[in-house]
Amino acid sequence: MTEAGIDVITDLINAGDFKKAIVLLKEALKTDPKNLELVKLAGLASVNLCLWDDSKVFFETAVKFQPEDATSWYYLANSYEKLGDLISAKNAYLKVIEQRKEYLDAYKSLCVVLMKLNDIETVIKFATIAKDYEDEGETLFDFIIGTAHMKDKEFSTAIPFFEQALVADPKHLGILNSLGTCYMASGNTEKAIETYLKALDVNPKNPMAYFNIGSAYQIQRNHEKAVEYLSKAIELEEDEHFISTLAMSEVKLGNFADALKHYTQLSLSNPGKESYKYNIVTCYEALGEYETAIKILEEIVYINPKNTLPAQKLASLYIKTNKLSKAKEIYDNILLKNNINAETMYQYAILSSSLCDTETAERMLKKVIKMNPELAKAHKDLGIIYLNKRLFDYAKEEFKTAMKLKPNDFEIIFEYGNFLYSISENQEAELYYTEALELEPNNVLALTFMALNKLVLNQLEEAKTYVMKAVENEPNHEYVQFCVGRILFAKKEYEDAKRYLIKAVEQNPDIETLNTLGLTYFELGEYQQALNIFQNIDSKRPDSVSVLMSMAKCYESLNDIDNALKVLDKVVEIFPENEDAHELIRKLS
Repeated sequence: MTEAGIDVITDLINAGDFKKAIVLLKEALKTDPKNLELVKLAGLASVNLCLWDDSKVFFETAVKFQPEDATSWYYLANSYEKLGDLISAKNAYLKVIEQRKEYLDAYKSLCVVLMKLNDIETVIKFATIAKDYEDEGETLFDFIIGTAHMKDKEFSTAIPFFEQALVADPKHLGILNSLGTCYMASGNTEKAIETYLKALDVNPKNPMAYFNIGSAYQIQRNHEKAVEYLSKAIELEEDEHFISTLAMSEVKLGNFADALKHYTQLSLSNPGKESYKYNIVTCYEALGEYETAIKILEEIVYINPKNTLPAQKLASLYIKTNKLSKAKEIYDNILLKNNINAETMYQYAILSSSLCDTETAERMLKKVIKMNPELAKAHKDLGIIYLNKRLFDYAKEEFKTAMKLKPNDFEIIFEYGNFLYSISENQEAELYYTEALELEPNNVLALTFMALNKLVLNQLEEAKTYVMKAVENEPNHEYVQFCVGRILFAKKEYEDAKRYLIKAVEQNPDIETLNTLGLTYFELGEYQQALNIFQNIDSKRPDSVSVLMSMAKCYESLNDIDNALKVLDKVVEIFPENEDAHELIRKLS
């Protein structure tokens, strides 16, 4: 081809008309295939037309006949890279650097290829060499080295390189985002926020910067700030990850209605993701909408019966709504179909105990302990079962084991105190109640049982102090109100005792509470009210000698001698040796 023809093609390439140029070049190469100038021009035109297979062939020809041509090696490496042949691309870039040690574009491209090959060590090696050839103030290869360390999860090592790169280009979003990520991964959330805010200054419409700031605040547990920035990210881009992260912070803030809205949105967009449905259930549960939560869980469990987590959650909601039998059915199915862990079996044992199926509860707890002998709460609960069965030695052994495993556990210490109280070892029980109250000074049950223990020890003033603190913390607790009444009765503070006992009876008119209230009325001289209560008890539990004796005394105080004697005759009929009854009969006859 003539020089004039080559000049025409060169002009076309310089003008960017690569299509015309390539047509002329291919025609020319048919007659002059070994013309290296034409081959290189054809390769250059192919590169610009993104005809990578063609450019590869042209530049392979060029370096075959002119192996010292660094530029041809560079374009050949580009072609290999675009075609996904990373090993050949790497070797071609190395050829360029071998011939032209200051060829910065070759270093840059080589580092990119090595990064794709995950050869981080070699990236750092060549980027470090390239830094010596950079102009003063240029820090491209600091950015590359930082990126390599970040890719290798060496976040702290990457930070100085990104900081140096930022000096040269303080508004480079890539550097700012990478530096922020490294600060975050290194635990320096304050610096991460500061860096992401700079990224926002560069581009206030960058949703990722808002998301990153929100995530940093979430790590700091500053969920109000997290919600603020995550909401802004979602305004710019409704990304699934953005929304789920926002919902997480809303849950932490207790904004369950907002979290529910977002999890519902995610579930509608991703109907196959059970996790979003499960989170919806959690929100409904927190909002007290148990029945709605149950309906969703029933559907989840029906579709995927082998997934034990939603099944257990369903069982827990059944327990909360007092559907204990349904909860037990769930656990029966879990045990039948799954190889369950000790924790699940423990929950089943507690449920069985709640249903008064102590045999199953005992059997399950023994299995739990066999599977996990270190589970202190299982020993504690087995001890409670043994205590209720009056197997005191076995109970004591389980409580001691539980305390050895978890010596500072409130529940274990408290229940051991209850065990000692039950077997009338009240001095020792006091030590454990004291220890329990050191751990939880305002625990209502611990205060109440300490008060009852003090009552048994006849330390009435101290008993009152403890029980009044309990009722301050839980003023509507019927058992605590009963205990207050019982202790005030023992202190002969009958008017105050009556007030608390009436409240207790209104909530739970059990025999013991009614009887104490009746005795209180009697001591106050309100004999008719006392008699009404004792008659009520007698209708529920007839032939109780103590109740009949109380009725007789009420009749006596009301001067109804005939009825008093009738009741006393009944007492003697039931219990002929009752000396109190005989004495009162003699007195009234």
